[in-house]
Amino acid sequence: MANDLRGLYFRKLRMLYCSELQLISFYSEVAAHAADGGVEALTDDCRERRNLLENLASEHGISIAGDDCQSMRRLIAASRMDFAVDHAITGDLASGVCESVHRLQILNYSVARSLAAKAGLKDDTKTLDHLLDTMLERFPQACESVVPLGMVREQDLVAR
Repeated sequence: MANDLRGLYFRKLRMLYCSELQLISFYSEVAAHAADGGVEALTDDCRERRNLLENLASEHGISIAGDDCQSMRRLIAASRMDFAVDHAITGDLASGVCESVHRLQILNYSVARSLAAKAGLKDDTKTLDHLLDTMLERFPQACESVVPLGMVREQDLVAR
């Protein structure tokens, strides 16, 4: 069973990596139309997460390439349609795009963290905990929707 969990975890890492690559490309497009430089910081965040995923894959000796994150692709396509209508990207549109994208990313990173924990990968779990904490601090509005109980860490439940 631990091998099955590891396999699922590694697949989730591949999916997250593909998502980050798509976001880097998308945010570069958005930055060309944005009125402010806030999108560049988002691109830098994606690059940092991409590098972290590459490091995790390297530590396990797995290839990180090979997934095609369809859900992120659909979200980005919908966002492209939104800013095609309004050629100037305003702060409101950029934050709306970011909210939906980061809600999906936070959920997927939470699943990866849960799989790592269940597979007994303590270092990966710790790394993903730190990454999630950073994302939650940066994008609190992305977490206003209900999160399934299985995605919440035990210490978060105790703190409430």
